[in-house]
Amino acid sequence: MKICVLSILIVLCSVANVSCGNSFYVYNLAVDMIRETDVVFKGGFRTQMTLEEYVANDSLSLQVAEIHSRRPRFSWQIFSTKNNTYQQKYRILVASSKDLIDNNKGDVWDSGLVVDSSSVAVVYGGGALSPATLYYWKVMIVDDRGRKSDFSDAKGFVTAHDLDDYTSVLPLEKHTKQPLSITLQGTTAMIDFGKDAFSQMFLRLNSLTGQDTVVVHLGEDLDSLGLVNQKPLGNVRYRKFKVALDKGYSKYQLIVEPIASNTDPNVNNGAVPVLMPGYIGEVMPFRYAQIDNYEQRLVYSNITRDEVTYPFDDDAADFRCDDTLLNQIWELCKYSMKATSFAGTFVDGDRERITYEADTYINQLSYYAVSDQYSIARNSLERLIYHSTWPTEWILQTALIAYNDYLYTGDIAFLQKYYEDLKMRTMWNLRNANDHLLHSGGGITDTYLLSHINTHTSSIRDIVDWPPSELNGYQLKECNTAVNAFYYKGLEAFAEIAAALDNSYDASCFRKYAQEARNAFNTILLRPDSLYNDGIGADHASLHGNMLTLAMGITADTCRSAALNFIKKQGMACSPYGAQFLLDAVFEVNDPDYALKLMTDTTLRSWYEMMRDGSTITTESWSHKIKKNQDWNHAWGAAPANIISRRLMGIEPTKPGFARVRIAPQTGRLGYAYIKQPTPRGIITVEIKPDGASKKRFIVEIPPNMTADIVLPDGDTKTVGSGRWDYVLKNR
Repeated sequence: MKICVLSILIVLCSVANVSCGNSFYVYNLAVDMIRETDVVFKGGFRTQMTLEEYVANDSLSLQVAEIHSRRPRFSWQIFSTKNNTYQQKYRILVASSKDLIDNNKGDVWDSGLVVDSSSVAVVYGGGALSPATLYYWKVMIVDDRGRKSDFSDAKGFVTAHDLDDYTSVLPLEKHTKQPLSITLQGTTAMIDFGKDAFSQMFLRLNSLTGQDTVVVHLGEDLDSLGLVNQKPLGNVRYRKFKVALDKGYSKYQLIVEPIASNTDPNVNNGAVPVLMPGYIGEVMPFRYAQIDNYEQRLVYSNITRDEVTYPFDDDAADFRCDDTLLNQIWELCKYSMKATSFAGTFVDGDRERITYEADTYINQLSYYAVSDQYSIARNSLERLIYHSTWPTEWILQTALIAYNDYLYTGDIAFLQKYYEDLKMRTMWNLRNANDHLLHSGGGITDTYLLSHINTHTSSIRDIVDWPPSELNGYQLKECNTAVNAFYYKGLEAFAEIAAALDNSYDASCFRKYAQEARNAFNTILLRPDSLYNDGIGADHASLHGNMLTLAMGITADTCRSAALNFIKKQGMACSPYGAQFLLDAVFEVNDPDYALKLMTDTTLRSWYEMMRDGSTITTESWSHKIKKNQDWNHAWGAAPANIISRRLMGIEPTKPGFARVRIAPQTGRLGYAYIKQPTPRGIITVEIKPDGASKKRFIVEIPPNMTADIVLPDGDTKTVGSGRWDYVLKNR
């Protein structure tokens, strides 16, 4: 792949070996993908309590990340100032007390010195753990030079009351924030917190008589007068509260009552919503507060909101470039990942609070790009195993999500536990005997399938895109190209899953099914003009049928140019959900400048439009003009987060747990670009910047125990280990 702005005459490699001493240690210990296993929360707030104090306290207001695994997975990161540092051996100790672990005694498990390079998802090998018990662990390593590290600092973890092997998750977290601004208009105060967030509102107000009542309006949008919009469009949120004041200063919480669409399956055709836990309580998304009829002085510290998210490190990831609008879009998408994590699992916004496969696929990839928390994506996928939804191609994405989970985390436990569930969701058993494709346009009512994928519906239906107005004239048929693109990719993903689990028979079968499906695309659905019809019997080629075949690796090499030309003529003729695959397709055929044009567009169908409308979280649709009932907090609209990481900056794992990574930037017209990407092994950074008038520098930093295949702009590949690698690229 090539960075299009550079036409390279020669690559001058000046690799700087940074050797500033022999610092070498192990840190950032994690159990089942969770590093904060030793943090005690109280009602969502972090405390200074120790785990010993937690286990001695039976208060229901305390929370920790309880480990549900019978055999937990241990992970750690390595710090080394030497380039090309690889682990060769490790030794893990697990102890039943702090005294024992501090004295390097593993009475629960001492692995001994194991010859193994694994530093991610290493399986516990001791005797059966007890439920509801506090354990401690530490690790030391030996590198490929024979250097021995000291034992790491010990880390505690608490097992769950039921060791059921469900995904271990962190408690939800609260942060108390003050307003960004307060503006007074007579006895009305307008309060702006700067960004939308799922929150709870608190006020400390004064009454001289105890006879006062104030009215508080909370909302996501403003009206034409600059006040909280009391009649917002669609599912943009607004609530009104009346607060009777006591005499003197008192603190008041505005109690948010749950709404049926967020709590009642009957409102959502049987789909089960994700409920807020009792230690958090109900939340609503709002940015603005308006207080009417309050005549006393308002102090910033007396107006606060408790923002609720899954624990999120704002500094874990970063991106910046010389396009200020693209920087804003990155920040919009990054913040969307944080703000929409409020339920501890991915939901499709406040309109329904349901976990959908399509939302989860985009959310998963984008969350990986901006956060070092992997458990929320795993938790969302596990929920989908027990609560599948109804669109055919969304269910087909389940295997893709599961394989991504394995690639990014290196933890195979989920694949082992849910192998047969994932297999059913490929729908391989419904393929047509003649053309080897899915004929699902009339709906799938196969009772065996429905009973084995835990769906709440009596039939599965093709969707292509959502809302239906975003179909670009797609002709829905009995056998649809868009649906079968996901079918093909799901077969490929499951073949990799089977291979990872040493099931060679299934791996062979699913590779065969995938090849048969791909052959059918290129014999039955391919037109003379090198485009794909919308389905068997269709005479129309749509954006969706051709961007999805490109994105999923189906399009024949001889047809890729025609497909790209066709796609560019259509523009952004899809929803924010479809934009994920449109951008994937454009980068797949090495046209980063067109991808940048799409991401930084300022017309109706753009991320700029979301911000122009006033939203600080990505929205369900491009605009209310397109989808009247949309919400303003929909993470499936945040595709640029993962596209910038995976495609523009080119960072993707090629071996599970980032044991090996491919870095192949396609930065196009950008002169400068920098990214900081978290991984289970540590931080990757990539920077491309001018070096005088005729050169560019390509600087990559790789953490220890990782191999990187760095694809330079001229196509040359450099395979390196950890360290800082600095390449000077001379223009023609």
